[in-house]
Amino acid sequence: MNYTWNFAQITDAQDLLNLSVKVQDEVDTIFNFDPNVLAHHIVLGIVNQYYTGQSELVAVARDADNSIIAYTWAKSGDTTMWSAEQTVSVRMAHVDPDLSARLRIQLIKDMLLIWERFAQIVKCPIITSNSIRKDQNVFMRLHEQAGYTVRGGNAFKRVDLSIVPNSLF
Repeated sequence: MNYTWNFAQITDAQDLLNLSVKVQDEVDTIFNFDPNVLAHHIVLGIVNQYYTGQSELVAVARDADNSIIAYTWAKSGDTTMWSAEQTVSVRMAHVDPDLSARLRIQLIKDMLLIWERFAQIVKCPIITSNSIRKDQNVFMRLHEQAGYTVRGGNAFKRVDLSIVPNSLF
């Protein structure tokens, strides 16, 4: 399947919410899923992406029919309790669960590369990613293959900031 990655637009917010609702059952067992709260955060993330330039990244993958089949969202500038170094925190990595396993894996691999490029562009030396999914083994294995240190459902990667990519996608 052919697809392309691009920055999300405000007009994509409802489609991103719809994709998130497809995996709502993963969240419902812990949190009271509220689509209005998620929609609010999605719109703010997209607005921040455009008005602050480097604080947030919301990227979408579209198929040949222009349908959104995946999206990822990351925020720069977070820190940990252990260090003053800034991090890129991955907020979302959603892939349409109706896609083939092979395509879902490829889209996640794309996201891992997009996060690294984003971290390099915004000069954040560490990426943090985690999963709330019940079955997170493949997701975390993909992180390990991309050079992340995985501890439980959390993954961390120190990024080479001497590399500055020409673009995210």
